[in-house]
Amino acid sequence: MSEANRLFALSEHIRSQAYLLATYYLELDAESDILGKASAFAVGQTVGTWTEVPGVTETMRRHHEGRVVKVLEAPPVDVRTQAEGAAHGFFIQLALPVANFGPHFPMLLTTLLGNDASTSVQAKLVDLELPDDYAAALGGPRHGIAGVRDLVGVHDRPLLLNMIKPCTGLTPEAGARIFHETALGGIDLIKDDELLGNPEFSPITERVRAYGEAARAAFEETGKDVVYAVNITDSPDRVVDNARRAVEAGARAVMVTYATVGYGVLRAVSDAVDVPILGHFAGSGMFFEGPRSGMSSPLAAGMLPRLAGADLTVVTTPYGGYPMRRLQYLRTAHQLVLPRPHIAPTMPVIGGGVHPGVVPLYLRELGPDIVLGAGGSIQGHPSGAAAGVRAMRQAIDAAVTSRDLDEAAAGHPELASALDLWGRQD
Repeated sequence: MSEANRLFALSEHIRSQAYLLATYYLELDAESDILGKASAFAVGQTVGTWTEVPGVTETMRRHHEGRVVKVLEAPPVDVRTQAEGAAHGFFIQLALPVANFGPHFPMLLTTLLGNDASTSVQAKLVDLELPDDYAAALGGPRHGIAGVRDLVGVHDRPLLLNMIKPCTGLTPEAGARIFHETALGGIDLIKDDELLGNPEFSPITERVRAYGEAARAAFEETGKDVVYAVNITDSPDRVVDNARRAVEAGARAVMVTYATVGYGVLRAVSDAVDVPILGHFAGSGMFFEGPRSGMSSPLAAGMLPRLAGADLTVVTTPYGGYPMRRLQYLRTAHQLVLPRPHIAPTMPVIGGGVHPGVVPLYLRELGPDIVLGAGGSIQGHPSGAAAGVRAMRQAIDAAVTSRDLDEAAAGHPELASALDLWGRQD
Protein backbone atom coordinates (compact mmCIF):
# COMPACT_ATOMS: atom_id res chain seq x y z
CA MET A 1 0.00 0.00 0.00
CA SER A 2 1.26 3.47 -0.79
CA GLU A 3 2.36 5.76 2.03
CA ALA A 4 -0.40 8.21 1.05
CA ASN A 5 -3.07 5.60 1.82
CA ARG A 6 -1.45 3.91 4.82
CA LEU A 7 -3.77 5.48 7.39
CA PHE A 8 -7.03 4.70 5.57
CA ALA A 9 -9.14 1.55 5.34
CA LEU A 10 -12.58 0.52 4.14
CA SER A 11 -15.02 -0.95 6.63
CA GLU A 12 -15.40 -4.15 4.56
CA HIS A 13 -11.67 -4.79 4.96
CA ILE A 14 -11.36 -3.86 8.63
CA ARG A 15 -14.54 -5.48 9.95
CA SER A 16 -13.19 -9.00 10.28
CA GLN A 17 -10.03 -7.89 12.06
CA ALA A 18 -9.35 -7.13 15.73
CA TYR A 19 -10.30 -3.47 15.64
CA LEU A 20 -12.77 -1.43 17.63
CA LEU A 21 -14.65 1.08 15.47
CA ALA A 22 -15.13 4.46 17.15
CA THR A 23 -17.23 7.19 15.55
CA TYR A 24 -16.82 10.85 16.52
CA TYR A 25 -18.65 14.06 15.64
CA LEU A 26 -16.88 17.39 15.22
CA GLU A 27 -17.47 20.72 13.54
CA LEU A 28 -14.96 22.46 11.27
CA ASP A 29 -14.96 24.92 8.42
CA ALA A 30 -16.15 23.12 5.32
CA GLU A 31 -12.80 23.59 3.57
CA SER A 32 -10.71 22.36 6.52
CA ASP A 33 -8.40 19.39 6.01
CA ILE A 34 -10.68 16.90 7.73
CA LEU A 35 -8.73 13.92 6.41
CA GLY A 36 -5.55 15.36 7.90
CA LYS A 37 -7.30 15.97 11.21
CA ALA A 38 -8.72 12.45 11.30
CA SER A 39 -5.38 10.89 10.37
CA ALA A 40 -3.51 12.82 13.06
CA PHE A 41 -6.12 11.75 15.61
CA ALA A 42 -5.81 8.08 14.60
CA VAL A 43 -2.03 8.21 14.94
CA GLY A 44 -1.99 10.32 18.10
CA GLN A 45 -4.29 7.92 19.95
CA THR A 46 -2.24 4.89 18.97
CA VAL A 47 1.47 4.90 18.06
CA GLY A 48 2.59 8.45 17.41
CA THR A 49 2.56 12.13 18.11
CA TRP A 50 2.61 15.41 16.16
CA THR A 51 5.96 14.73 14.52
CA GLU A 52 7.96 11.71 13.40
CA VAL A 53 9.80 10.02 16.27
CA PRO A 54 12.39 7.24 16.13
CA GLY A 55 11.43 3.69 17.03
CA VAL A 56 8.15 3.44 15.09
CA THR A 57 8.63 0.32 12.96
CA GLU A 58 6.58 -1.01 10.08
CA THR A 59 5.49 -3.95 12.27
CA MET A 60 4.36 -1.53 14.96
CA ARG A 61 2.35 0.45 12.44
CA ARG A 62 0.76 -2.69 11.01
CA HIS A 63 -0.39 -4.03 14.39
CA HIS A 64 -0.89 -0.94 16.57
CA GLU A 65 -1.60 2.11 14.41
CA GLY A 66 -5.14 3.42 14.05
CA ARG A 67 -6.91 3.76 10.72
CA VAL A 68 -9.44 6.21 9.33
CA VAL A 69 -12.42 4.19 8.09
CA LYS A 70 -15.11 6.75 7.32
CA VAL A 71 -15.41 10.51 6.99
CA LEU A 72 -18.99 11.71 6.50
CA GLU A 73 -20.11 15.31 6.20
CA ALA A 74 -23.38 16.94 7.27
CA PRO A 75 -24.83 18.33 5.10
CA PRO A 76 -23.37 15.97 2.47
CA VAL A 77 -22.16 18.52 -0.09
CA ASP A 78 -19.89 17.68 -3.02
CA VAL A 79 -19.22 21.03 -4.70
CA ARG A 80 -17.61 24.15 -3.24
CA THR A 81 -20.52 26.43 -4.06
CA GLN A 82 -22.67 24.41 -1.62
CA ALA A 83 -20.03 24.32 1.12
CA GLU A 84 -19.32 28.02 1.60
CA GLY A 85 -20.12 29.76 4.84
CA ALA A 86 -20.74 28.29 8.27
CA ALA A 87 -18.96 25.37 9.89
CA HIS A 88 -19.95 21.90 8.81
CA GLY A 89 -20.44 18.78 10.86
CA PHE A 90 -18.24 15.75 10.25
CA PHE A 91 -18.50 12.16 11.46
CA ILE A 92 -15.16 10.37 11.49
CA GLN A 93 -14.83 6.65 12.20
CA LEU A 94 -11.52 5.32 13.43
CA ALA A 95 -10.39 1.69 13.65
CA LEU A 96 -8.40 1.18 16.85
CA PRO A 97 -6.48 -2.10 17.41
CA VAL A 98 -7.85 -3.87 20.50
CA ALA A 99 -4.34 -5.18 21.17
CA ASN A 100 -3.45 -1.66 22.33
CA PHE A 101 -5.82 -1.61 25.31
CA GLY A 102 -7.24 -5.10 25.82
CA PRO A 103 -10.42 -5.81 27.83
CA HIS A 104 -9.61 -3.10 30.38
CA PHE A 105 -11.93 -0.12 30.77
CA PRO A 106 -9.39 2.48 31.97
CA MET A 107 -7.15 1.95 28.94
CA LEU A 108 -10.12 1.63 26.60
CA LEU A 109 -11.44 5.03 27.70
CA THR A 110 -7.98 6.56 27.62
CA THR A 111 -7.64 5.48 24.01
CA LEU A 112 -11.12 6.64 23.04
CA LEU A 113 -11.19 9.94 24.91
CA GLY A 114 -7.67 10.65 26.07
CA ASN A 115 -6.85 13.06 23.24
CA ASP A 116 -3.10 13.42 22.94
CA ALA A 117 -2.79 17.19 23.33
CA SER A 118 -0.63 17.50 20.23
CA THR A 119 -2.99 15.70 17.86
CA SER A 120 -6.36 16.10 19.54
CA VAL A 121 -9.60 17.26 18.02
CA GLN A 122 -12.58 18.71 19.82
CA ALA A 123 -14.90 15.81 19.10
CA LYS A 124 -17.67 13.82 20.74
CA LEU A 125 -17.65 10.03 20.71
CA VAL A 126 -21.09 9.01 19.41
CA ASP A 127 -20.84 5.32 18.52
CA LEU A 128 -18.80 2.18 19.18
CA GLU A 129 -18.71 -1.15 17.36
CA LEU A 130 -16.90 -3.97 19.13
CA PRO A 131 -15.66 -7.31 17.83
CA ASP A 132 -17.73 -10.09 19.39
CA ASP A 133 -14.80 -11.74 21.14
CA TYR A 134 -13.63 -8.42 22.56
CA ALA A 135 -17.08 -7.66 23.98
CA ALA A 136 -17.18 -11.15 25.49
CA ALA A 137 -13.81 -10.53 27.14
CA LEU A 138 -15.17 -7.36 28.76
CA GLY A 139 -17.70 -9.60 30.48
CA GLY A 140 -21.12 -7.99 30.68
CA PRO A 141 -23.71 -8.79 33.37
CA ARG A 142 -23.34 -12.00 35.37
CA HIS A 143 -27.09 -12.23 36.03
CA GLY A 144 -28.87 -9.94 33.56
CA ILE A 145 -32.62 -9.56 33.27
CA ALA A 146 -33.36 -13.26 33.77
CA GLY A 147 -31.22 -13.46 36.90
CA VAL A 148 -32.79 -10.37 38.42
CA ARG A 149 -36.28 -11.73 37.78
CA ASP A 150 -35.32 -15.08 39.31
CA LEU A 151 -33.99 -13.34 42.42
CA VAL A 152 -37.15 -11.28 42.88
CA GLY A 153 -39.47 -14.11 41.85
CA VAL A 154 -41.47 -12.02 39.36
CA HIS A 155 -41.53 -12.90 35.65
CA ASP A 156 -44.79 -11.53 34.25
CA ARG A 157 -44.69 -7.76 34.80
CA PRO A 158 -42.37 -4.78 35.28
CA LEU A 159 -40.59 -4.76 38.63
CA LEU A 160 -41.17 -2.04 41.20
CA LEU A 161 -38.35 -0.41 43.13
CA ASN A 162 -38.29 2.24 45.84
CA MET A 163 -35.34 4.30 47.01
CA ILE A 164 -35.39 5.16 50.70
CA LYS A 165 -36.22 8.82 51.35
CA PRO A 166 -34.97 11.09 52.93
CA CYS A 167 -31.89 10.65 50.74
CA THR A 168 -29.36 10.71 53.57
CA GLY A 169 -29.00 11.47 57.26
CA LEU A 170 -30.89 8.36 58.40
CA THR A 171 -29.42 5.92 60.90
CA PRO A 172 -29.78 2.23 60.04
CA GLU A 173 -32.60 1.94 62.58
CA ALA A 174 -34.50 4.93 61.18
CA GLY A 175 -34.02 3.69 57.61
CA ALA A 176 -35.20 0.22 58.62
CA ARG A 177 -38.49 1.63 59.85
CA ILE A 178 -39.09 3.29 56.48
CA PHE A 179 -37.99 0.08 54.76
CA HIS A 180 -40.48 -1.98 56.76
CA GLU A 181 -43.40 0.34 56.07
CA THR A 182 -42.58 0.36 52.36
CA ALA A 183 -42.14 -3.40 52.21
CA LEU A 184 -45.61 -3.91 53.65
CA GLY A 185 -47.05 -2.54 50.40
CA GLY A 186 -45.59 -5.39 48.32
CA ILE A 187 -42.55 -3.72 46.76
CA ASP A 188 -40.07 -5.89 44.80
CA LEU A 189 -36.82 -4.03 45.42
CA ILE A 190 -35.61 -1.30 47.75
CA LYS A 191 -32.33 0.51 47.26
CA ASP A 192 -30.41 3.27 48.95
CA ASP A 193 -30.51 6.72 47.48
CA GLU A 194 -27.28 7.41 45.61
CA LEU A 195 -26.40 10.08 48.19
CA LEU A 196 -26.09 7.51 50.97
CA GLY A 197 -22.87 5.51 50.73
CA ASN A 198 -20.82 4.35 53.71
CA PRO A 199 -20.93 7.24 56.22
CA GLU A 200 -20.10 6.92 59.89
CA PHE A 201 -23.74 7.44 60.88
CA SER A 202 -24.89 4.52 58.69
CA PRO A 203 -22.17 1.96 57.89
CA ILE A 204 -22.94 -0.43 55.06
CA THR A 205 -22.85 -3.65 57.09
CA GLU A 206 -25.07 -2.23 59.85
CA ARG A 207 -27.55 -1.02 57.24
CA VAL A 208 -27.63 -4.41 55.52
CA ARG A 209 -28.37 -6.17 58.81
CA ALA A 210 -31.02 -3.66 59.92
CA TYR A 211 -32.78 -3.63 56.58
CA GLY A 212 -32.54 -7.41 56.39
CA GLU A 213 -34.40 -7.67 59.69
CA ALA A 214 -37.04 -5.25 58.39
CA ALA A 215 -37.42 -7.33 55.23
CA ARG A 216 -37.87 -10.53 57.23
CA ALA A 217 -40.47 -8.89 59.47
CA ALA A 218 -42.41 -7.67 56.45
CA PHE A 219 -42.19 -11.13 54.87
CA GLU A 220 -43.78 -12.63 57.99
CA GLU A 221 -46.72 -10.24 57.53
CA THR A 222 -47.12 -10.26 53.75
CA GLY A 223 -45.34 -13.32 52.35
CA LYS A 224 -43.54 -11.00 49.92
CA ASP A 225 -39.74 -11.24 49.83
CA VAL A 226 -38.20 -7.80 49.29
CA VAL A 227 -34.65 -7.53 47.93
CA TYR A 228 -32.42 -4.70 49.16
CA ALA A 229 -29.65 -3.19 47.01
CA VAL A 230 -27.11 -1.46 49.25
CA ASN A 231 -25.00 1.39 47.90
CA ILE A 232 -21.32 0.40 48.11
CA THR A 233 -19.98 3.51 46.33
CA ASP A 234 -16.75 4.69 47.94
CA SER A 235 -13.11 5.39 47.13
CA PRO A 236 -12.02 3.02 44.33
CA ASP A 237 -9.74 1.08 46.67
CA ARG A 238 -12.65 0.38 49.04
CA VAL A 239 -15.55 -0.43 46.73
CA VAL A 240 -14.77 -4.13 46.21
CA ASP A 241 -14.19 -4.61 49.94
CA ASN A 242 -17.51 -2.89 50.63
CA ALA A 243 -19.22 -5.28 48.23
CA ARG A 244 -17.70 -8.36 49.86
CA ARG A 245 -18.56 -7.21 53.37
CA ALA A 246 -22.11 -6.34 52.31
CA VAL A 247 -22.63 -9.80 50.83
CA GLU A 248 -21.14 -11.43 53.95
CA ALA A 249 -23.65 -9.41 56.01
CA GLY A 250 -26.52 -10.77 53.91
CA ALA A 251 -26.88 -8.42 50.94
CA ARG A 252 -28.41 -10.06 47.86
CA ALA A 253 -27.76 -7.09 45.56
CA VAL A 254 -25.48 -4.06 45.56
CA MET A 255 -25.50 -0.65 43.92
CA VAL A 256 -22.62 1.48 42.64
CA THR A 257 -22.44 4.83 40.83
CA TYR A 258 -20.30 3.69 37.93
CA ALA A 259 -19.48 7.15 36.57
CA THR A 260 -17.92 8.38 39.80
CA VAL A 261 -15.95 5.23 40.67
CA GLY A 262 -15.18 4.22 37.08
CA TYR A 263 -16.38 1.49 34.73
CA GLY A 264 -13.34 -0.59 35.63
CA VAL A 265 -14.35 -0.57 39.31
CA LEU A 266 -17.84 -1.73 38.32
CA ARG A 267 -16.19 -4.61 36.43
CA ALA A 268 -14.10 -5.45 39.50
CA VAL A 269 -17.23 -5.60 41.68
CA SER A 270 -18.94 -7.92 39.21
CA ASP A 271 -15.89 -10.18 39.27
CA ALA A 272 -15.72 -10.15 43.08
CA VAL A 273 -19.31 -10.89 44.20
CA ASP A 274 -21.98 -13.12 42.71
CA VAL A 275 -25.02 -10.91 43.31
CA PRO A 276 -26.85 -8.59 40.90
CA ILE A 277 -25.34 -5.11 40.58
CA LEU A 278 -27.45 -2.00 40.10
CA GLY A 279 -25.50 0.67 38.22
CA HIS A 280 -26.58 4.22 39.03
CA PHE A 281 -26.04 7.01 36.50
CA ALA A 282 -25.18 9.70 39.09
CA GLY A 283 -22.30 11.75 37.70
CA SER A 284 -22.61 10.43 34.14
CA GLY A 285 -23.80 13.80 32.85
CA MET A 286 -20.17 14.95 32.78
CA PHE A 287 -19.63 12.47 29.94
CA PHE A 288 -22.46 13.48 27.64
CA GLU A 289 -23.79 16.97 28.42
CA GLY A 290 -21.24 18.72 26.18
CA PRO A 291 -22.25 18.83 22.49
CA ARG A 292 -18.64 18.71 21.21
CA SER A 293 -16.78 16.60 23.75
CA GLY A 294 -17.14 13.47 25.86
CA MET A 295 -19.42 10.72 24.58
CA SER A 296 -23.10 10.21 23.85
CA SER A 297 -25.47 9.12 26.61
CA PRO A 298 -26.34 5.76 24.96
CA LEU A 299 -22.67 4.86 25.34
CA ALA A 300 -22.04 6.41 28.76
CA ALA A 301 -25.26 5.21 30.40
CA GLY A 302 -26.12 2.22 28.23
CA MET A 303 -23.40 0.28 26.43
CA LEU A 304 -20.52 0.80 28.86
CA PRO A 305 -22.28 -0.03 32.16
CA ARG A 306 -23.76 -3.11 30.48
CA LEU A 307 -20.36 -4.27 29.26
CA ALA A 308 -18.85 -3.52 32.68
CA GLY A 309 -21.28 -5.83 34.47
CA ALA A 310 -24.36 -3.90 35.60
CA ASP A 311 -27.37 -6.23 35.83
CA LEU A 312 -29.69 -3.25 36.30
CA THR A 313 -28.98 0.34 35.32
CA VAL A 314 -30.87 3.54 36.09
CA VAL A 315 -31.92 5.38 32.93
CA THR A 316 -32.67 9.09 32.65
CA THR A 317 -35.91 9.89 30.83
CA PRO A 318 -37.43 13.04 29.32
CA TYR A 319 -40.47 12.82 31.59
CA GLY A 320 -38.90 13.80 34.91
CA GLY A 321 -37.06 17.00 35.69
CA TYR A 322 -33.97 16.40 33.53
CA PRO A 323 -33.94 17.70 29.92
CA MET A 324 -32.99 14.36 28.34
CA ARG A 325 -33.99 14.08 24.69
CA ARG A 326 -36.43 11.27 23.93
CA LEU A 327 -34.24 9.88 21.16
CA GLN A 328 -31.24 9.46 23.46
CA TYR A 329 -33.32 7.95 26.27
CA LEU A 330 -34.73 5.33 23.90
CA ARG A 331 -31.33 4.61 22.35
CA THR A 332 -29.85 4.18 25.84
CA ALA A 333 -32.55 1.60 26.62
CA HIS A 334 -31.77 -0.14 23.32
CA GLN A 335 -28.09 -0.38 24.27
CA LEU A 336 -29.13 -2.12 27.49
CA VAL A 337 -31.65 -4.65 26.21
CA LEU A 338 -31.13 -5.40 22.52
CA PRO A 339 -29.33 -8.68 21.77
CA ARG A 340 -25.53 -8.51 21.75
CA PRO A 341 -23.45 -11.63 21.08
CA HIS A 342 -22.15 -13.26 24.28
CA ILE A 343 -23.48 -10.42 26.50
CA ALA A 344 -26.60 -10.71 28.67
CA PRO A 345 -29.10 -7.82 28.63
CA THR A 346 -29.23 -5.27 31.43
CA MET A 347 -32.59 -4.34 32.98
CA PRO A 348 -33.39 -0.62 32.67
CA VAL A 349 -34.43 1.09 35.89
CA ILE A 350 -36.60 4.10 35.16
CA GLY A 351 -35.99 6.85 37.70
CA GLY A 352 -36.93 10.48 38.19
CA GLY A 353 -40.52 11.63 38.59
CA VAL A 354 -42.04 8.15 38.36
CA HIS A 355 -45.63 7.95 39.60
CA PRO A 356 -48.70 5.85 38.71
CA GLY A 357 -49.82 8.25 36.01
CA VAL A 358 -46.74 7.62 33.81
CA VAL A 359 -46.72 3.81 34.06
CA PRO A 360 -48.64 3.15 30.78
CA LEU A 361 -46.28 5.47 28.90
CA TYR A 362 -43.16 3.59 30.00
CA LEU A 363 -44.63 0.18 29.23
CA ARG A 364 -45.70 1.36 25.80
CA GLU A 365 -42.24 2.75 24.98
CA LEU A 366 -39.98 0.18 26.66
CA GLY A 367 -42.01 -2.98 27.20
CA PRO A 368 -42.38 -5.02 30.40
CA ASP A 369 -38.69 -5.85 31.06
CA ILE A 370 -38.09 -2.71 33.09
CA VAL A 371 -37.91 -1.65 36.71
CA LEU A 372 -40.01 1.34 37.70
CA GLY A 373 -38.07 3.29 40.31
CA ALA A 374 -40.57 5.32 42.31
CA GLY A 375 -39.31 7.43 45.20
CA GLY A 376 -41.38 10.47 46.13
CA SER A 377 -44.62 9.01 44.78
CA ILE A 378 -44.27 6.14 47.27
CA GLN A 379 -42.85 7.92 50.30
CA GLY A 380 -45.01 10.96 49.57
CA HIS A 381 -48.33 9.19 49.03
CA PRO A 382 -51.03 10.84 51.18
CA SER A 383 -51.84 7.52 52.86
CA GLY A 384 -48.24 6.49 53.51
CA ALA A 385 -45.51 4.48 51.82
CA ALA A 386 -47.35 1.15 51.77
CA ALA A 387 -50.28 2.82 50.04
CA GLY A 388 -47.84 4.41 47.60
CA VAL A 389 -46.52 0.95 46.69
CA ARG A 390 -50.04 -0.39 46.23
CA ALA A 391 -50.92 2.55 43.96
CA MET A 392 -47.92 1.81 41.76
CA ARG A 393 -48.71 -1.91 41.68
CA GLN A 394 -52.32 -1.13 40.75
CA ALA A 395 -51.11 1.08 37.89
CA ILE A 396 -48.69 -1.62 36.71
CA ASP A 397 -51.38 -4.31 36.78
CA ALA A 398 -53.73 -2.05 34.83
CA ALA A 399 -51.10 -1.22 32.21
CA VAL A 400 -50.08 -4.87 31.74
CA THR A 401 -53.69 -5.81 31.04
CA SER A 402 -54.30 -2.70 28.86
CA ARG A 403 -56.86 -1.38 31.30
CA ASP A 404 -57.41 2.38 31.52
CA LEU A 405 -55.97 3.95 34.68
CA ASP A 406 -59.12 5.92 35.48
CA GLU A 407 -61.17 2.75 35.20
CA ALA A 408 -58.74 0.90 37.48
CA ALA A 409 -58.76 3.78 39.98
CA ALA A 410 -62.50 3.42 40.44
CA GLY A 411 -61.88 0.28 42.48
CA HIS A 412 -58.59 1.28 44.12
CA PRO A 413 -58.52 4.32 46.42
CA GLU A 414 -54.70 4.31 46.60
CA LEU A 415 -54.43 4.68 42.82
CA ALA A 416 -57.24 7.22 42.70
CA SER A 417 -55.50 9.36 45.32
CA ALA A 418 -52.19 9.24 43.42
CA LEU A 419 -53.82 10.21 40.13
CA ASP A 420 -55.63 13.10 41.80
CA LEU A 421 -52.33 14.34 43.25
CA TRP A 422 -49.90 13.82 40.35
CA GLY A 423 -52.16 13.38 37.31
CA ARG A 424 -51.37 11.14 34.35
CA GLN A 425 -49.11 11.42 31.33
CA ASP A 426 -50.12 9.61 28.21
